Amino acid sequence: MNRNAITKQISIAAGFLALTFAPGIARAQSSAPPPAQDQSQAAPVAPAQHEGRMRGAMKGLNLTDDQKAEMKKIHESMKVQLDAVNKDDSLTADQKTAKTHELRHSARLQTVKLLTPEQRQQMKSNARALRAARQEKQQQPPPQAQPQG
Repeated sequence: MNRNAITKQISIAAGFLALTFAPGIARAQSSAPPPAQDQSQAAPVAPAQHEGRMRGAMKGLNLTDDQKAEMKKIHESMKVQLDAVNKDDSLTADQKTAKTHELRHSARLQTVKLLTPEQRQQMKSNARALRAARQEKQQQPPPQAQPQG
């Protein structure tokens, strides 16, 4: 039972990471220029370099154009829904938080469903490696200034 819970948590984390990188993935395959706002904030990157910039759980998944397009749709839909929740003055802060969590969870599940079993396995492996690296970094003592003498 614990193994199933851990597997589910990894899948959710991997889906969240997939959703996080979906805009960049979709933009990498898009022939249209990125929005003007992005151009002012980041230096231009050649299209071939976008694949190299993919990090985290999405790295090495070799998504198809159809998968990228679907992930972009999921991301854009979620963004519209999140904007609506944030602008809804009838909701309390706790209700907004709960609704936001629900929307993101749903988007993560939709994103993971788009992946092939091999891609899901690769994403889980990537997520495990990220988690291990994060835990290792947290366990390292912070560098302290040593008195010199």
